[in-house]
Parts: sequence; structure tokens; C-alpha cells
Amino acid sequence: MAISAGGGRMRPRESRPSGDSEAMAPGGRQRVRHLPQVARSHSSSCHFPRRGLSIQSIRQTLPMVRVVSVARNTGAVVPDSLGQPAWEVHRVSYLKSFTTSLIRSPLLWGGALAFCFFALIHGGVIKHAGTIRYLAGHWVEYVETVMFTVGLSALALKWLDVRRQAAHVDEPLLDSIPTGGQQPDEATGLQAKLPETEDDGYLIRRLREALDLVVRTGSAEGLEDHLKYLSDLDAARAGQSYGLVRFVIWAIPIMGFLGTVIGITEAIANLSPTQLENISGVVAGLGVAFDTTATALALSMVLMLIQFFVDRAEQRLLTRVDSAAWIGLAGRFQSVAADDGTAVALAKLSEAVSRSSEKLLQAQEHSWRALEEAASGSLSRAVAASGQELRSALSDSLGSSLSQWSESLVRAQAHVTSQREDRWAKAAEALTTAMEGFERHQQALADQTELLERVVDATRDVTDLERSLENNLSALTATGRFDETLATLSAAVQLLAGRAADGAAEPRRVELHALPRSRRAA
Repeated sequence: MAISAGGGRMRPRESRPSGDSEAMAPGGRQRVRHLPQVARSHSSSCHFPRRGLSIQSIRQTLPMVRVVSVARNTGAVVPDSLGQPAWEVHRVSYLKSFTTSLIRSPLLWGGALAFCFFALIHGGVIKHAGTIRYLAGHWVEYVETVMFTVGLSALALKWLDVRRQAAHVDEPLLDSIPTGGQQPDEATGLQAKLPETEDDGYLIRRLREALDLVVRTGSAEGLEDHLKYLSDLDAARAGQSYGLVRFVIWAIPIMGFLGTVIGITEAIANLSPTQLENISGVVAGLGVAFDTTATALALSMVLMLIQFFVDRAEQRLLTRVDSAAWIGLAGRFQSVAADDGTAVALAKLSEAVSRSSEKLLQAQEHSWRALEEAASGSLSRAVAASGQELRSALSDSLGSSLSQWSESLVRAQAHVTSQREDRWAKAAEALTTAMEGFERHQQALADQTELLERVVDATRDVTDLERSLENNLSALTATGRFDETLATLSAAVQLLAGRAADGAAEPRRVELHALPRSRRAA
């Protein structure tokens, strides 16, 4: 196993046997006793399951240790480091951990970012007056800018780490849970299959710590509660990881207020009754007082907004880690103590009975399926025969019923047809009689029309005669022969009346009434 100096933890590379084992080192050296599996802990020193044994005691008793590892499948002993002293291995691991921590330090990246920014300002690349005034106008603003870049670097590194873990959280790290679960002693092999990296991340660390509980206790009792505890612990760690950012967000406004105090102090110091003409110094001091405060508040708001989004992304990651860890470990191990032989035997017997019962159920299921298929075939044939007989009976009964209904329908249709023909014949006779009466009325109307035409003609003749008589009367009146003319007119009227009586069926009398006229003197 490799001993890491980061946090004083010991991280196993491969699976180890639970008890002590011996291996002969190359070159005929004395055998080295392998120690049991190391339990991961968050303290400064990692203790072995054997009481009173720690890394410090190993260093004192074994100055030269050959680190070996056991192969997973064959159990062969393979040297890890070729005879290096323990202090040298520890020093290399410490330097590697220190280099990694330095590379991931927000102080380094924030300082480098601030240095580049101020170099651009002093080099004349950035010439914006507002930027220079609010970010590089006073030494307080320099401090605020450096603190802002440090906080921004911390949030950027945090966001990159969250994105990296979120991209791999759905990758299968453990094998699927077999039927009936696994024995707790298989947790060592599962723990060895987890990838070894400098920064494990939430999911790998949680799986390793949960499996370490099963390895140390030899039982899966309380694994679900331990997963909940690890979830709360990761949430607390996530909150503590923002300590530097929270300090920067708190310290930047304090620096702004400090700049305000310094600016007001300088303004008051430059304000003198004997030097009232030096008003520019007073104005400059007041400008520093307000510029530092405005810059501090703006930078703090930006950091708080970025922290809010990064924290939300990390909380979503923790939720996915909780789900993945629960799916991978919950119900995986059989809850039987490893040191209880009776319980283990009962568990194995129960597993064997379970497998036998499963096979018996499968055989019973096959037999029931075969019986069901046979019964289904017989039932299908019986239903088909019954259906054929029912179809024949229904066809016969429906045929006779349809024949009777057809005959009844034909008789009813014939009766209705005869009644309709009688009604149409009577209607035709009535229509014929009506047409004959209409023709008689039309003939009478034609006769009346002809008679009326004759009367109109006679009336026209009478009108003409009356007009002639009127003219004649006028003439006679003028000549004085009115009486003679009247007698002549009476004779003419009688003659016309006789002619009209000859032309009409019944005699008509035409009366002429003389119009009263004024007699003129000849």
C-alpha cells in the first residue's frame, strides 16, 4: 500500500488479505510482514486496526521497508518501489502533494491575475480612465483588486472541479449487484477496483469510505445510515470550501470603508484656514473616500453572484452523488456479521435454498405453462366446435325467420300498393270530373266573353251614332228642324233595336235618353 502525506491518509492500491501474511523480498532478504487493511480516516495520522500501531511507530521500527502489493486474482507479491527508504517515499509523496496544492491554490492564481492586470495598466495597454480611477487609483484599490482576483480564482477553480466531477458522476464504478447480494468480505475487492487519483472527488471518496466501513466491521449493518452520514459530511465540506471566498467577500467592503476613512482623513488634513487655496487636495481626498467604497461594494456583489451560481452547481452535483452512491451500495451486501459462523452458515444455507426454490419455481412455471398451452389448445378446439354448431343453428333459425318476415313484408307491400292504386284511381276520377266542370265553365266564360264583345261593339256603334245624332241635333237646332229629325232618329233607333234582337238570344232593349241641351236661335 502507498502512504500519502496529504491529510495523513493511507490509501490502498490493491486488495489486501484480512490477516497478517509474509513474503520473501528479492535477494534473500528477511521476510516482511504485511499489515492488515488500513482504515481511511480524517485525522492527522492513520491508525491500523491493530491497536497501538500507527505510521510513526512503523517508521521507528522499520527504517527500510519494501512496499509490496498483492495481485487481485493470483495473490502474487509484486514490489511497488524498488527498495526505496520509507522517508524517501514519504518525501516524494509530500512534494507531489505540495506541488498539486500549490497549483490549485487560489492565492497563486489570484496573485498572478492581479499582477498581469496591473502590469497592463502600468505598461500603458489599459488606458481607460474609469478603470484606472476605480481599480488602480489608490493603494486601497490595489488591495481590493488583489482580493477580488483571489476570490474569483477560488470560485473558478471550484467551478472547474464541479464540472469535472459532474462529467464523470454517471460512470459505473462498481459492478452490478448480483442476485442475492454479496458477502461483506467482497468489499475489499470492490474497494480495490475504485480508481486511484490525487483528487478522488465526492463519489469515489464516498464509495471508498462506505466500503471501508464494511471492511472494518465485517458487516453491512448500518451501511444506509453511514451513507446518510457521509452525505451530510460532504455537504458540510462543500460549505467549508467557500471559507476563503466568504472571507474575501467580507474583507473587500471593510477595505472600502478603510479607504473612505483614509480619504476623509486626508481631506481634513489638507483643509486649513491659511491654505484655503489648496482646495484640490481636499477634493482628491474626498474622491478617494467615495471611489474605494463604490469599488468595494461592486466587487463584493460580483463575487456573491458568482458564488451563488457555483454553489447551486455543487449542490446539484451532491444530489447526483447521493443518488449514485445509494444505487451502487444500498442492498448490495448481506446483513450478516462475518465473525458469526452460525449466521454465515445460515446465510449460505438460505442462499442455497433460495436458489433451489428459484429453480423449482422455474420448473413449476414451465410445467404450468405447458399445461396451460395444452388446456388452451383443447379449449380452443371445443370452442371452435361449439361455435360451428351454434353458427349452423343460428343460420337455420335466422333463415326461417327471414323467410317468414319476407313473405309478410311482400303481402304488406302488395296491400299497400293496392290501396295506393285505389286512392290514385279515385283521385284521377275526381280530377277528371273537375276538369270537365272547368271546361264547361271555360266554355260559358268564352260565350260570355263573345257576348260581351258584341255588346262592346254595339256600345261603340251606339256611341258613334250618339255622336252623329248630337252633331245632327246641333245642326237641326241650328236650322230649326228639330222635331223632324227627332222622328227620324226614333225610326232609326227602332231599326237598330230590331237588328240587335235578331243577333242576340234574348232581346235587349236599348234606351236612349236625350240630353238636355239649350236651344239656340237660328
